[in-house]
Amino acid sequence: MRDMSRLLLGACAGLALSMPAALAETASGEGRAPIGKDIESVRTIAESEARRAIVTQMLLRTIGQQRMGEVGQQQIDSIAGQIGTEMIVTREPRREGNIFYMRLTADIDGAWFAQRLDDQGIQSNSQRASGNQQRIMVMIDPKTGPGRDFSKPAEVTVEYDRQTGGSFSDKSVVAASEKDRSASSDRSSGAYRGSAASAIGVSNGYGSAAGRARSNVASGYSNSSASASSHSAAFIDKSNVQAEVHDNERFRSHVVYQRPAQTSGSRAALSGFTSQLRNYGVAVATADIALTRFYGGAIPSFESLRQRPDYEQFLQSLSRDKAPFFMGGTITVNQLGAAPSGGVRCSGVLEASAYATADSEEIGSGSANGTAIGDGFDDCEAKLTKTLVTTVADTVGPQVQKRWRTIAQTTAAVGVDSRQSADYALVLRANRLDMAMQADILDALQATNGVEAQNFVSQQGNEMRFTVRYAGSTPLQLALYQKLRANPAFAGMQSTVNGRSVLLCLAGCGQ
Repeated sequence: MRDMSRLLLGACAGLALSMPAALAETASGEGRAPIGKDIESVRTIAESEARRAIVTQMLLRTIGQQRMGEVGQQQIDSIAGQIGTEMIVTREPRREGNIFYMRLTADIDGAWFAQRLDDQGIQSNSQRASGNQQRIMVMIDPKTGPGRDFSKPAEVTVEYDRQTGGSFSDKSVVAASEKDRSASSDRSSGAYRGSAASAIGVSNGYGSAAGRARSNVASGYSNSSASASSHSAAFIDKSNVQAEVHDNERFRSHVVYQRPAQTSGSRAALSGFTSQLRNYGVAVATADIALTRFYGGAIPSFESLRQRPDYEQFLQSLSRDKAPFFMGGTITVNQLGAAPSGGVRCSGVLEASAYATADSEEIGSGSANGTAIGDGFDDCEAKLTKTLVTTVADTVGPQVQKRWRTIAQTTAAVGVDSRQSADYALVLRANRLDMAMQADILDALQATNGVEAQNFVSQQGNEMRFTVRYAGSTPLQLALYQKLRANPAFAGMQSTVNGRSVLLCLAGCGQ
């Protein structure tokens, strides 16, 4: 058993050494498992339990203790299973007796966790307090940094070189040649021919005799002879001598002049906040119209706005326009000149603060600075602004969510004065929603006194969603029940109210 414990601790310790350092926003959780023969199973069980503990800690931060009962164990398990290995920054294994412990620390992005909650149907605090239907007004001013004189060049390149020296080349040729040639020819021929014949005869009896002889001879001979010889001589003497002395100078000047920025850093920042804060359930709108309405044509900068005596009156005017938050800030981007690797370097700072418009309380702030390299100043500014906005939004977004959690808890505790006109998020849930039931709820809304406006939002599965503007002496859920209780399909209807979020349940309320 001790050997197994050493293996578990040794393996996990090796993993801990390879992890990066913990980031700013982290969550920790610890799991345990009895030590058994299967090393991998023991480690897996302890780590899975630690991941669930991390999710629980994130839920406490995000929705608060009072709403933990809304989240089921199956939902926690599902989110825990989506925590990737790259999110784990430290692993701390240990053994106590026969129990193996694993403590995990993870860097959990708030926007990522908010999306997981939405996938599981768990309302964020802004949704629960109807904050997702109200916007945060934003103004971002381009702050004037060191002035740029566009009549002066941004870059001047001067090149100068001088070459002096001489050269000598001798291509002269001296050559001599001598040739001897000889030839001879000899020819000889000869012939010889000879012929001879002879005959003789004798006859005894002291009587006759005869004889004959013939001879021919021929001969011939021919002889010829020839000879030749030659002798030649040649001599070449060619002179080719070149000599040169040089002194060369070259001067080149290249000037690049500055150009004013073609885009606005403040507009890019506002666009970035619109995208990033949406991950935290925060809808963004520009404050230009509200500023123009309150101050006319002389809109102050954000820095001067905070120092004006009518600043609180301006925030209260936003509150009356159903904008519960106002965020203002400044962004400064300066060009640093050419980058050694090519392109343009720039640096910048973004600062932003968020305020509750009802009481002018500052609920969150964030700042970021950095540098970037782009193909030109506009490109560099866009890249840098995106990075700065992401950093600040990841700071301010959770702070706004925390404020919504406080609002949701307060309104749930003290109730809502339904006599004042307000926008409600109305949800109808049942095992089956046929066309007749859908028509019945619409008829009830139209017939209820105090309902000033209604809008169908969505329907999926067993759920319908509406937005309702209501100002009546009776709470909205009771006023609707009075219209529907005679209908057998709605006789058992129950309601759950959290601030201006109203849930009407015919069935499936425990989901």
